[in-house]
Amino acid sequence: MVSLMVLGFFFPLLPILASPRLKPSIISLNFPNTGNRGAPERSGGGGTRSDSQTCLTNEDNEPPLVALMPNRENMAKTATNTPTFYGYIPSTSATEGELVLVDKNNQEVYFTEFSLPSTPGIIKLEIPESANLTPGNYTWSLMIICDSRYRNRDKYIEGSFEYITPTQTIENQMKDKPSLEKAQVYANASLWFETLDTVVKIKQTNPQELEELLTSVGLETLVEVPFINCCQ
Repeated sequence: MVSLMVLGFFFPLLPILASPRLKPSIISLNFPNTGNRGAPERSGGGGTRSDSQTCLTNEDNEPPLVALMPNRENMAKTATNTPTFYGYIPSTSATEGELVLVDKNNQEVYFTEFSLPSTPGIIKLEIPESANLTPGNYTWSLMIICDSRYRNRDKYIEGSFEYITPTQTIENQMKDKPSLEKAQVYANASLWFETLDTVVKIKQTNPQELEELLTSVGLETLVEVPFINCCQ
């Protein structure tokens, strides 16, 4: 009789214990507001220097050439001297691209040319330690080379970032933290490059975090876009 009472008392609790509401909560990665978050214009696709011809062959409803940045001014902040850029390359007949980084004195500190993917998707470009970045402001240009003979036909997007020295507080908060919690610390400090790169690296196990992060900065059109390991 006692065993029946025990079974009758505890069995109804099993569905409650298995309820998703008791699972660990998902960390919120809404990035702080750092500027205009309007979604990129589908027809925009960056700019050209003077020629009206373009090598982009955007399909209907396809996103334009766009950098994954927290605002449409393409400005961000980082505390690493090796920031990682992510950019969406739309359908194009071009085969080569470039990334150029210049310092506040308009001196080129990094340049790389790379082969574009054969299908549209998000590419990753890492600034190496050999660029010797020091704390300060930098501007960058990501270009699709439509015709190497006529570089005024390049399709491009531009932006800037500030490289700051990480504070001791941030370093202490990072100690022994799993990747997802590190991403939250980065986001709280408005460090976009580190936040995005950390979340991308764990997107296979935490896809909802990448979706939330991109949506929070107006990049929800890129949530389902594949990441392509092509360019470095």
